Amino acid sequence: MFGDRLIPLLRRIASALRRRTKSMAALATRFNRVLFYIMDLVFWSRLIRSQRGPIPVELPSFVLRLKGVEVEAPVLHVSGLQEEVAHWDDGFAGVYAELFENLQTPDVLSSVRYGHPAPAFRGIYLWDSAFIAQVWKPWDRDVAHEVAEAVIRLRDGDRLQHVVSDLVASAYTQPPLIAWSLVRIWEGDVSRAERVAPVFGTLEAYHRWLRNNRRLTNGLYFWAHPYESGVENSPRFSSADEKVLRDTRQLAAPDLCAYMILHCEALAQMARWIGQDASDYESEADQLRGLVRRELWHEDDGLFYDRDPATGGFVRSRTIASLLPLWAGVPDADQARRMRDCILAADGFNAPMPLPSVALGDPDFAKDMWRGPVWLNTAYGVLEGLKRYGYEREASELAFRLCDAVYRIYRRERRFYEFYDPLRLDFDELHRKQGNRWKAFTLGTKPQPDFIGWTGLVNTLVIEQFFGFHRREGARYLQPRFPAAATGLGFSLRLPGEDLSLDVAVLQEETLRVSIRTRAGVREEFCGFGQPLAIDSHPEHGTSQASIVSPLHALL
Repeated sequence: MFGDRLIPLLRRIASALRRRTKSMAALATRFNRVLFYIMDLVFWSRLIRSQRGPIPVELPSFVLRLKGVEVEAPVLHVSGLQEEVAHWDDGFAGVYAELFENLQTPDVLSSVRYGHPAPAFRGIYLWDSAFIAQVWKPWDRDVAHEVAEAVIRLRDGDRLQHVVSDLVASAYTQPPLIAWSLVRIWEGDVSRAERVAPVFGTLEAYHRWLRNNRRLTNGLYFWAHPYESGVENSPRFSSADEKVLRDTRQLAAPDLCAYMILHCEALAQMARWIGQDASDYESEADQLRGLVRRELWHEDDGLFYDRDPATGGFVRSRTIASLLPLWAGVPDADQARRMRDCILAADGFNAPMPLPSVALGDPDFAKDMWRGPVWLNTAYGVLEGLKRYGYEREASELAFRLCDAVYRIYRRERRFYEFYDPLRLDFDELHRKQGNRWKAFTLGTKPQPDFIGWTGLVNTLVIEQFFGFHRREGARYLQPRFPAAATGLGFSLRLPGEDLSLDVAVLQEETLRVSIRTRAGVREEFCGFGQPLAIDSHPEHGTSQASIVSPLHALL
C-alpha cells in the first residue's frame, strides 16, 4: 500500500522537476541533465557494455510474467537443402529476447510499460517508441500500445517530446509517428475504437501544435533543429562532426512533410473508427501531398529535397529523406517510377545491404552514422513506400537482403546494432560522428550494441512482408510475398498470440505451398506471389479471395 502511494508521488515530483521554469527546479534540472546524461551515455554505453555478455534467447513463461507478458514470442524456423539458413532462426529469436530485455515496467518515469531502444539510451524516445511498438505488435499488442502510449503520457503541454529520461526532458519533438504506429497496431481489430478513443484528443492537440510551431508560411514543414529530425549528422544538415549545423528552420523538409501526411492519415483513420468526421484530416493530407509534389521535387535528379522557400534553392543531397515521400503517397506514378529506379541503381541505394542513409554515388557518402550506413527505421519506411506504389517484388527483394544481413551479423556477434555497413558484414569501417570528441567520449566511435529500437523491425518484415499476415475488418489474412532469392527454402512461423502456425515452401516460378494451422484444423493450398489467403472461415463476410486458390490435393 505504501508503495502504491509512493510511486505516483515520486512520478509527480519528477514531472515537476522536468518542467522548464526560472525557479530552483530549473537549476536542479540542469544539474541532473548533466549527471544523468553522463550516467546514461558513459556508464551504460561503455562500462556496462564491456562487461555484458549476449542476452539469452530463451524466454520461459515465468520470466515473461515478470513484465506482465502473458503470451510466448513468435518463433521462426527456416530450412533449405543446400543453404546455410540457421542465422534466420537465431536472429529472429534474438530480436524478441532483446526486445523483452529492453521492456521496462511501470516506474517513477512512466505509469505504463515502455521500451528502451538500447541499454545506452535509457529514456522514452518518440520515434524509437513508434517503431518499438511495431516490433511488439505481432507478439503482444497490449504491450505495443503501452510503448506508444508512454510517449503520449509524458507530453509537455501539447508537444510530444523527443526524449524523457528520469529528470531530463527535451525541448524538441521528433518525427510524429505515434498516431501512425497506433493505427498500425489496431487496424482490422474489432476493439480498435475503444483502444484509440482515449488518446485521440491528445493526438489532435499535438497535431495543432505541429501546425502552429513547425509549419512555414507556404504550408510546408520544417525541423526546428537537426536533432529533432533524428538524422542530425546527415550531409543535408551538418558536417560529420556537427561543428557546422545548417539552420533547418529555413528549410521545407521532405521527410517531416511525409511524416505529417502519415500523421494526418492516421488521425483520419482514428476519427472514422470512433465515429467522427475525418474529412479535414483527409483534405489536409491531400493538400500537403500536392505542395510537396510541386515544391520539393527536383525534376533533373528525380528526388525530393529540402528547399529554402525564400531563395528557392534546393539542398541537393541524395539521402534516404529524399525517398520517404514514397511512404506518404506523395509522388505521382511517373515520379514514383523514377524514385524506384534510383533506389535500384548501383550508384543509388541498391547496396548489398540495401537502403543506405546516403546514396552510394553521392559525393558525401561516408560510413558515418547518417552519412551512409543503413538504419532499419528509414529503410522500413522506404519499403512501405515501394509497396504503396505496387512495387512489391522490389520491396521483397530488398527486405530479404536486409533481414539476411542483420541475422547473419547477429549469428556471428550475438548482438543487434544501431546502424550497419551497407557494403560489409562487419563494423570495422563504421564511425560515429568522426571528429566529435564528446560523442566519442559518451557513446564511443561505433554503433551501439543491443539496439532493438528499430533494428527489430527485421522480424516485423518477416511476418508482415514475407508472410503478409494482416487483419481486415476482424478477419485474418495472409498475402505471402517471398522473393525469388527465397526459392527452395521453407519458412515455418508460429504466432502464439494468434494461436496460429504457418508453413510456406517457396517453389519454382513464384509458386508457394502454404499450410495454415488454426484451432479449426490444418489446410494446405498453393498460391502465387502476393495472392491473399483468408486464414479463418467467416461465412458472414461472403466468399473470400482464398476461394480462387486451388487446394493442394487437387494439384497432386
